[in-house]
Amino acid sequence: MALSLFLYNVVIVKIQRMPKILDIVFKRRRPERFLVLWDNGEEQLFSPEIAAIYQFKINKIFDEEAYLQILLEDGIRRAKDQMMKYLGIRSHSEQELRLKTLKKGYTEAQIEQALVDMKKLNLINDAKFARQFIQNEMMLRPVGRKMLQNKLFQKGVAPEVFDPILDELCPPPSQEAAIRILAEKFLRRNERHPKEKRIEKLIRHLQSKGFGWDLISWVLYHSGLVDSTTE
Repeated sequence: MALSLFLYNVVIVKIQRMPKILDIVFKRRRPERFLVLWDNGEEQLFSPEIAAIYQFKINKIFDEEAYLQILLEDGIRRAKDQMMKYLGIRSHSEQELRLKTLKKGYTEAQIEQALVDMKKLNLINDAKFARQFIQNEMMLRPVGRKMLQNKLFQKGVAPEVFDPILDELCPPPSQEAAIRILAEKFLRRNERHPKEKRIEKLIRHLQSKGFGWDLISWVLYHSGLVDSTTE
């Protein structure tokens, strides 16, 4: 009797775990989705691709394995759609996309597979991102190498990815040009201060921009603020 009751409960559980589609509503939106009503009362949105692959129709029943696979595949597709929205606004590092998409409620499994798929298509490339980021920074708001390293590290780009690019795009001559531009702008804005005060403020300003003392002392000398004896 106990064995029969156990087998009965197993059958009931299996039946309960075989979702059935009660209704399907097409939602005209960007992106387009199908709203599926399941017999357990849940409503879920699915991409047209998933609906076609799994041949969604009213009264169709899926076993648990197929149902979970549908959720995973659709989650991956939607995660990729979300990432493409972010990339449409600006370039992102892999880690930036991972964290932003995670905040949208996607699972780690969905996100990681979406990242793998997009990297295969070269839609995500940290080396390409780092190169573009460095070029934009040096053009719009020149800073020192250390500052660029910190910013890229905060965006999740690995040093082994960005260091060779920094070597290429930020050689010593370009850093000298960048610090000279910053120093000239700063000195024009602070002409009213005494010389000693200007030097003190300029040093702090350039340090905050990620420049080391070797470049700072170089620009102080070439700006005429200190002579070789003082240096």
